[in-house]
Amino acid sequence: METIAARALAARKYAKMTQKQAEAASGVKQSNISKIERGDTGRSMGLLALARAYRVDPNWLDTGDGPAPWDEVQLRPARDNANEPPGPYRVTRTPPSSPSFSPGTPGTVPLIAWTQAATWTGGAGRGPIDAERWIPCVAHHSAGNTYALRVRGDSMTAPHGHLKSYPAESIIFVDTLRTAPADGERIIARLESNNEVTFKVFKEEDGRRWLLPLNPRHEPIRAEFIVLGTVIGKWEDED
Repeated sequence: METIAARALAARKYAKMTQKQAEAASGVKQSNISKIERGDTGRSMGLLALARAYRVDPNWLDTGDGPAPWDEVQLRPARDNANEPPGPYRVTRTPPSSPSFSPGTPGTVPLIAWTQAATWTGGAGRGPIDAERWIPCVAHHSAGNTYALRVRGDSMTAPHGHLKSYPAESIIFVDTLRTAPADGERIIARLESNNEVTFKVFKEEDGRRWLLPLNPRHEPIRAEFIVLGTVIGKWEDED
C-alpha cells in the first residue's frame, strides 16, 4: 500500500473498528480520521494514536516500512509490552479548576485522595464522600462506583509518543467495578505486602500477573496485588 490513506483505512478495517470507535479508542477526532483516510492530509500527530488503537506498527502506518498488522511477525505474543488492548477509552482536555459541581451531579465523579482509593466502597448507602471536587467523567462509567485521581510521580510518564502518557498531576478516571482487566490495561492496584496503592499497566502471561510502569526508569512490580479498578479515561493537558 503506497499511501498513508490506504494504510490507515486498511488498518482500521483490520481492527474491525468504525471511525467512531477509532475516535473513542485513540482520542483522534472522527473528522480527522476521515481526512487521513481520504488522503486530505499528510503526516499527522494523530497517526501515532491511531497506530496504538489499531495495534499496528506506527512506522508501517506512517511510511509503509515494517510489518503490516496481518503479517505473521505482528502476531507474536508480548511480555513487557505496554500497548493497550482495543476498547473504549476517552481522552479530553483538562477542565478549569472552577466551577465545581454539586456532589452527586449526574455524569460527574468525585476527585479523591489516594488514601481513599485504598478503602473505596462505591454504590448506594456509602454515605458522604470527602472529595476535592466533583468533575465530569470523560467516559461511560459505573455510576456511583467510579472516581478520579491525580497522578503521582513519573512512573506512568511514557517515554514515547505512541503510548498514552500520564504525567504527575494529570487526572485519571477509575471504574471500580472493572476488576478483571485485560493484558495491557491501565489499573489501580493495592499491593498485598504493604497496602500501597499504585497506578500501573496490568500484565498477564501464562497465569503470571505483574505491574508494569510506562517509564523504563522504574522497575516492574512482581509482588502480589489486588486490582481495585481499571482506568477508563483521563483529562489531558493542553501542552
